[in-house]
Amino acid sequence: MKKSLVIALFLGISIVQVITPLSMIVKREYVLKNGEQFKFKTAPVDPYDAFRGRYVALRIQGDELSASKGLELSSGQTVYAVINTDDQGFAKIVRLSIDTPRGEAYIQAKVKYIFGDKITLDLPIDRYYMEEKAAPAADRIYRQFAQRDKQDAYIIVRIKDGFAVVESLYVGGQKIEDAVKQGGVGAS
Repeated sequence: MKKSLVIALFLGISIVQVITPLSMIVKREYVLKNGEQFKFKTAPVDPYDAFRGRYVALRIQGDELSASKGLELSSGQTVYAVINTDDQGFAKIVRLSIDTPRGEAYIQAKVKYIFGDKITLDLPIDRYYMEEKAAPAADRIYRQFAQRDKQDAYIIVRIKDGFAVVESLYVGGQKIEDAVKQGGVGAS
């Protein structure tokens, strides 16, 4: 009896270990295939913390908002950032909600910190993962295009039911992968 219980527990744990990463992959792929597409402007990132591992660190312009009257928030709180598109085709956070919005595109985010009437969000679209060998060159090229005086970088994000996935990163009007292949040529 004990042996069959141990085997059942082992099988159960094994199944959970396989299903958990698979479900994460399936959810991400589902959003990439079926999510609504938005284009977000990126902002400069501190060059000393711009590359941590195998991804390009991003900062989204507009991640800081003025607090809405009557909306009581605290650091670490989950909020829903309602997204709209401006006249240039870029996504913009138009308001925050503590309740799940209906009929509007939104990203589930966390309140990073509150200073006076300004709320800074921790958006889940702050990393663009790349092939390991290309990431350092991509980070260098991205920083060239995300400088304060030359902000010509943006990301394409797919959003579905509050879940956001970064689809691609563009610098100078081309995908970062293309700029890396060209050695930064055409990207500067």
